[in-house]
Amino acid sequence: MQKNVNVSVEKHKDGTYWGTTSNIPGVVSAFGSNLSELKESITLAYKDYYELAEELEEDFLKEIAKNPTFKYHLDIKSVFELLPEVKISNIAEKAGINTSLLRQYKTGKKAASEEQANKVLKALHELGQELLSVSFG
Repeated sequence: MQKNVNVSVEKHKDGTYWGTTSNIPGVVSAFGSNLSELKESITLAYKDYYELAEELEEDFLKEIAKNPTFKYHLDIKSVFELLPEVKISNIAEKAGINTSLLRQYKTGKKAASEEQANKVLKALHELGQELLSVSFG
């Protein structure tokens, strides 16, 4: 049974963000003006997809979860557009990448290799872990 559903996220030229599933039978697609709205929309669209499959007694129901975990996949450019609070210079330093080069990835002037993209991803995850460890009191 597919418990994780992959969602590719892209920014459209009108500024909306589209999410499209890639590892389930058929396609579920949704949009939002920001990542939170997109997540909400894709969850509702998937619920409708699942309910319709139940009504139609689709064979693929045994392959998918009723309430899966969604894994969102974004390109480097989209990450920085969706999370403007994240400073490129801080992530570049944490990732060991030249700040100017990371800015070029962000603007789409250059494409990151898989190795470079993984360095950025690791730096973002480290920042997330650091933020999660903060407490007040």
